[in-house]
Amino acid sequence: MLVAGAAWSAKADSPEDTGRQPLAVEAVTAAHASELVPAVITTTPHARYLSLHARMAVEASRRGWSSDDLPAFRQLLRRCEVILAAVSLRHDAVDREVHQRRTGKRRPHGVNTIAQALDGSESIDLDELSRAYSVVANGFYGTYGGIETALGLITPEVLPAPGPAAEPEALGALDQAIELALGGDVLSIADLDGAVGVCLCQVSAKTDGASLRRAYFGTDVPDPDLAAAHRASAAILTRAVHGQPVDDNIDLMMDRLCCFTSDLPQILGGADLDHAMRWRGALLRNWSVWAWRLLWANLVAPLSDTGTREDAVAVFVAGLPSVRVRQALRDDLPPTVDDNGGLQPVEHDLNDEVGQSGGWSVLQLLRLLAVGACRADEVDGLSREAFLRYDQTGMGPVWFRGWIDDHADIPLPYAARSLAIAMFNRAEKVSRDKMQWTRTGLRMPTRLRVVGDRLRLEGREGDAPASLRLDTFASVLLQLGVLDVSDDGMTWKQGPYGIEWSPGS
Repeated sequence: MLVAGAAWSAKADSPEDTGRQPLAVEAVTAAHASELVPAVITTTPHARYLSLHARMAVEASRRGWSSDDLPAFRQLLRRCEVILAAVSLRHDAVDREVHQRRTGKRRPHGVNTIAQALDGSESIDLDELSRAYSVVANGFYGTYGGIETALGLITPEVLPAPGPAAEPEALGALDQAIELALGGDVLSIADLDGAVGVCLCQVSAKTDGASLRRAYFGTDVPDPDLAAAHRASAAILTRAVHGQPVDDNIDLMMDRLCCFTSDLPQILGGADLDHAMRWRGALLRNWSVWAWRLLWANLVAPLSDTGTREDAVAVFVAGLPSVRVRQALRDDLPPTVDDNGGLQPVEHDLNDEVGQSGGWSVLQLLRLLAVGACRADEVDGLSREAFLRYDQTGMGPVWFRGWIDDHADIPLPYAARSLAIAMFNRAEKVSRDKMQWTRTGLRMPTRLRVVGDRLRLEGREGDAPASLRLDTFASVLLQLGVLDVSDDGMTWKQGPYGIEWSPGS
């Protein structure tokens, strides 16, 4: 809504606007992520913003601020966020190897505005930057606030209050940011360099980092189940990435461990194994979710030049072989399990095949969905429960298995044509279900504009995998010292503070 809502208001001349998730198949991925890594969302990759906002809650409490002091709170918050970003950008510039080893390659929030102000300057105007770096009144507190509430770092009110997990003494590691924010409007480069202790990359070794680790993984926390999920996911992720290249896809590394490692019970065991089984179901299901997103993007791509549904469908089916559905999506699939019932990484093989050819074809995507349909009978227990979640809403693995059965003897191009029309109808229904009145009129979220009797695609549909938030979780774990990288910066390893959340520690 934060992304799409403002855009709807900006297009008063049209009842349609840019939509997200046009087939509404991503809900299962979001549900899995919220349970497996609950205090993580894709837009919260920096651990230190959590402690900064908790420190701001402590400051507001100490000052006895009430809702009447909201403008003063916002001003101080925004100045502190600018300082955190500016110090981090400076440290990245002068000691990049150390900085990125501890914090990764994600840059701080507000980077474009703040980096431009730093470029070639001897100082920054804190007042000016604090007004310009974000268009949102509460800066990035609005983005991180839900996570901070879940962790017990804040209690959300008009002004946030310290939560039960907030430790004022430990949060004192950020006192220097408060002091600089309360000082003059002009900060020199020397001022920023002298405040390196509040850099994003410093959090793991500071007291606020220890406090955050307790909030994420501790046993004496407001929500023990949340912390248990974090401990298990962190243990599994650490094992999945250990010794692997830091630039490799983290979801694929987790996929290999949880889905396709035959001796996983010996590697993990106990509660971590149960958690890994839930991850297995979530990871396998996400391949099908991604396939639907790619199929939709493929289907509507020809409409960027304006056309009809029939035009788009014709392009969609043009490259498909004239064989029966049974042969294309069942008989010709490679074995999905080995002789012992172990899962074979067919999804990875298809992905590697596409990497060599430069892009997914419709046939490859249908085959990926067909593999997902096979998985419905190949996983059991916790994995099956996670894998089949929301399957009844349509376009899940069992649904697609039924589609293959119903069209088994029909030539694939004809069957794919009916599937494409069903996708158009579903997307239209999803958009109408999301339609709402706004101040400027009726808004229906969709990228497909009606132009007379034709359609035009505004922009392009997203085709990236739906996020299970593993990349963001890894970023937080790295900054908290739970993960680390090798001395040459090339591979992952367990961090110096990983033992804190290990079983039995």
